[in-house]
Amino acid sequence: MVGARGAGRWRRAGGSATWPDGPRRRRARRTRWRRWAAAGLAALAVLLTVGALRPTPAGGSGLPTVVMVRDVAAGQRLSPDDVSVATRPDGQRPRSALSRPEMAVGRVVAAPLTVHDVVTPERLLGADLLAGQPADRVAISVPVLDPGSVGVRPGDHVDLYATGSGSRAATDVVVLAVRDAEESTGLGAGAPARVTLALDPGQATEVARGLSALQAGQSLVVAIRHGSASGQ
Repeated sequence: MVGARGAGRWRRAGGSATWPDGPRRRRARRTRWRRWAAAGLAALAVLLTVGALRPTPAGGSGLPTVVMVRDVAAGQRLSPDDVSVATRPDGQRPRSALSRPEMAVGRVVAAPLTVHDVVTPERLLGADLLAGQPADRVAISVPVLDPGSVGVRPGDHVDLYATGSGSRAATDVVVLAVRDAEESTGLGAGAPARVTLALDPGQATEVARGLSALQAGQSLVVAIRHGSASGQ
């Protein structure tokens, strides 16, 4: 009887004793393979995570790209402290992205830029506020009431109205820059919001006359024209 039970549990192959390939051994092998596969996948995940977190070296693959290192509002002129150069893969940068800081420094921001934004020519006005404007245009900064409430941005075409008389001071003029109002401090009243406009000589004369006639506490109201840059 003992010999019969032993014969059911093992057999001889080539003169040596081997255990039969039963369900228990197959389950054990599958368990070992699953553990090895899980360990391999875990190691691969760690490698991929470390690779993703590791910063791209300056001389690594990619193209030099000018990026913002701090927030800059529309209408401000970029300084060397505002931008830096990072390496970006070709598929992760606009084709028109600037590659050298000197291509951006000194130019005026056409729209707000934030940290890590890629700097492109489309987001800048140029070293001169009047760059691209007709030769007879002049730039005039005027105080206005809350231009942000109507979404005024550089490039918009606007009309100006005097708050006192309601008369129109300028028609279809281009906004070059926008500066938000500054809060008052203990040393004095805050500065009002202002827009810088490109005006021809006739428009400049009318706006200057309107500004000189404004009474204390009055300002100008800016109105965006239909079809201006921000509305397209």
